[in-house]
Amino acid sequence: MEDETEQGRASQENTTMAIVVIQDGNKCDLDASPKGKDVVEQPSAGMMFKCIDELYEYYKTYGNQVGFPVFKKSTKNDKQGRLHFVTLSCGRGGKSRCKREKSVNPSLTMKIECNAKLNARVYDDGVVRVTSVFLEHNHELSPTRARYLPRRRSVSTSIKRRREKIDQVDGTVAEPIASAAEYGEHENEPSLEKVCQNYIDNIDKARKLCLGVGDAGAICNYFNRMQEQNSNFYYSMDFNEEGHIRNIFWADERSRVAYKSFNDVVTFDTTYLTNKHDMPYVTFVGVNHHGLPILFGCGLVSGEDTETYVWFLTQWLACMCGNAPKAIITDQDMAMRKAIEIVFPEIRHRWCLWHIMKKISGKLSWHSNYELIKTTLMHVVYDSMSKEEFDFNWDQMIQKYSLQSNAWLSTLYDNHHRWVPVYVKDSFWAGMSTTQRSESVHAFFEGYVNSKTTIKQFVERYDKALKIKVEKELQEDLNSFNYCCPCVSHYNIEKQFQQAYTNNKFKEIQEEFKGKMFCYVHSMKEEDDFGVYEVIEDMVVDNGLSNQKVCFTVYFKQAEFDVRCSCRLFEFQGILCRHIITLLTVKGVYSVPQKFILPRWRKDLRREHTKVKVSYNNWNTTPEMQRYDLISKKSAVFGDFGCTSEENTQIVLDFIEQFRQNFNISDPLDASGQPIFSVSGSGQPIFSVSGSGQPFQ
Repeated sequence: MEDETEQGRASQENTTMAIVVIQDGNKCDLDASPKGKDVVEQPSAGMMFKCIDELYEYYKTYGNQVGFPVFKKSTKNDKQGRLHFVTLSCGRGGKSRCKREKSVNPSLTMKIECNAKLNARVYDDGVVRVTSVFLEHNHELSPTRARYLPRRRSVSTSIKRRREKIDQVDGTVAEPIASAAEYGEHENEPSLEKVCQNYIDNIDKARKLCLGVGDAGAICNYFNRMQEQNSNFYYSMDFNEEGHIRNIFWADERSRVAYKSFNDVVTFDTTYLTNKHDMPYVTFVGVNHHGLPILFGCGLVSGEDTETYVWFLTQWLACMCGNAPKAIITDQDMAMRKAIEIVFPEIRHRWCLWHIMKKISGKLSWHSNYELIKTTLMHVVYDSMSKEEFDFNWDQMIQKYSLQSNAWLSTLYDNHHRWVPVYVKDSFWAGMSTTQRSESVHAFFEGYVNSKTTIKQFVERYDKALKIKVEKELQEDLNSFNYCCPCVSHYNIEKQFQQAYTNNKFKEIQEEFKGKMFCYVHSMKEEDDFGVYEVIEDMVVDNGLSNQKVCFTVYFKQAEFDVRCSCRLFEFQGILCRHIITLLTVKGVYSVPQKFILPRWRKDLRREHTKVKVSYNNWNTTPEMQRYDLISKKSAVFGDFGCTSEENTQIVLDFIEQFRQNFNISDPLDASGQPIFSVSGSGQPIFSVSGSGQPFQ
C-alpha cells in the first residue's frame, strides 16, 4: 500500500510544478520570475513542493496577492518525531484570546474564525503535497494593502545599508525614509517607516527654515513641474510692487479631494519655520475618518495682518472650488478673526482652547494667588456643565480674586461663545477640541528641515513628507480592515459600531460603554411616546481630586427615535454618549438607526482621495489609482469641446446627465446649483498672481 502511495506521489510530481506563476501571460518557475512581479496560481489539492519552506513562501505570496495574512496553524509529527502534516491558514482564523480580566480595555484582534486554510502532507524525503484546500474567507480581502500585513515587516540588508549611508551623509531621519518611497520600497517591500526608523539615531530636533538665494525661481519651477504632471495640483503666488514674492499657497490633488469628505471642520493655524526672516508657515488641517489630522493646503506668508490672511483664505477657497467649511478653528489672532469674517461670513468660528489655556502663565503669573487662580480657572472652564453654571462660576472667580481690571480675562469673557466648551458644544467639531492635531502636522515636518534648509528644499521635502503621511493613513485603514477591537459589553448597539466604525473611533464609543457603569436613570417623565429622563453620572472633577454627581437630561421620542442629551456629545463629536446608552439599555432598545452611525467615521466606505495618485516622482501606484488618473486626464476633452459654444456646452451637459442617470450616480450639484466639490480637469494652469504681475527676482 505504501509503495502505491509513493508511486501516486511520483506520478503527481511529474505532472505538477513546484510553484507555478503567470508572467506576461505565460507560466514559468517562481525562481525565474522577477521579484515583485509574480502572480501565483490558486492553491489546489495535489500541488507538490520541494520542502515545507517552499510551501510556506508560496502560500504567503498567494496571501499577499489576494490580500490576507498567512500563519502556520498546526503541525503533526510521526512516531519518529519527523514532521508529517502541516496546516497553513488565514491569519484571521481562530478565536480572540482576550482574557476576561482585560475585557474592559481589550486589545485589537484579527481573529474572526476564518476557515480558509491549506493542509499538506510531508514525506520522508521532505517533499510536500497539498492534500486539501479551503479557499472561502468570511471577511473582505484587500490586495492593495498587502504590504502592511503581519509577518511581512522586515528590513533587508540592502535597505539597511542604503539608509545607513544616506544617514551618514545627511544626518536626518527624513531622507532615509523618503528614499524608500523614491525606490518604491513603501509600495513593493514590507519595510515601513517605523521599522526603518529603528536604524537611525542622533536626530537633531532643532530644525529651522532659512531663506536662500535663488529660492523664488526654484519654487516657481517646482510648482510648474508639479502641475505639468498633474493639472489638479494648485498653487498661487502673491507679488509686491517690485515683483518679489510676498505669499505662497499650494495644495496637491489628494488634499483637495480629501476635503470633499472631511470639509465639516478645519483648523487654520500658523507657526514659524524661520527665525532669521520670520516667515510664518500657514496650514489648513482637518480630521479624517480615523480622527487623525489630514492636510488640506499650506503656504508661506510674509506677514500676519488682515490683508495677508484675506489673500490666503481667498486662495484656499478658490482651490476648494468655493466650497467653504462649516466650521473653523483658529487662535485668538484678531487679524485672522477679521479675515475670516470677510471671507467666511456665514461659518462658525471658534478659538482654540489649547492656545488660550497655554497663555494662563504669561497673563496671570504676576498675581500673588496665581496657583489658586489657575486651578479655579481650569475648573470653571472644564467642569461647568451648563452655560448658566459657567457664568456663575466665572463671576465668582473674578470677584474672589479681584480680577475685574484684567483686560485679558475681560476679553475672554466677552468672547466666551468662541471658546468655552459649554458654549461651542452645540455644533459639530469632529472631536477637534484643540489644535494639538495641527501641532502634530507641524511636528510631522520635523526631520525634513534643519537650520540650513532653504524654502525651495522645504517645498520639495514637503512632497516626500506627504507620502509618508499617506502611508500612515493607509496603515490605519488596514488596521481597521483587518483587525477588530473586542466588545466590552454584550449589547448589540456596541456591535453595530464595532462593525461600522474605524478602530480609533470605535474605541471612543467603547469609552462611553465603559462610562455607563457610572451612570443610572434617576427619574423619568413619560407621556405617550415622548419622555424626559434624568441620568446621574458619578464624575471625577477638579483634575481628579474629587467626585461629583452630575445630572444630565435625556429627551427620547421613541416613535421617530429622536434622542438627545444635555451633554451634547453626539452633536459635538458625533459619538453617542454614555447617558443615552444608559437610557436605551433601560428601555430595552438593542439597536440604533443609521442616522446615529455617521458616514465620516465609517471604515467600509471607499473615499475618493484614496484613489488619487499621491506622488509626482514616479512613485508606484495601485491599478485603481492609475485608472483614476487616466480617466481624469481623458475627461479634459469635455471641457475643451464644451467651452467653444453654448450649443456644445449643452451637448456635453446632456451627455453627462444621461451617463449619470444610466449608472445611478448622485447629482454633483447642490440645491442652489453650486458644485458640491470639483477639481480642475481642463489641463489649464491653476496659477494666480496678485500685485503688479511683474517678474519676480
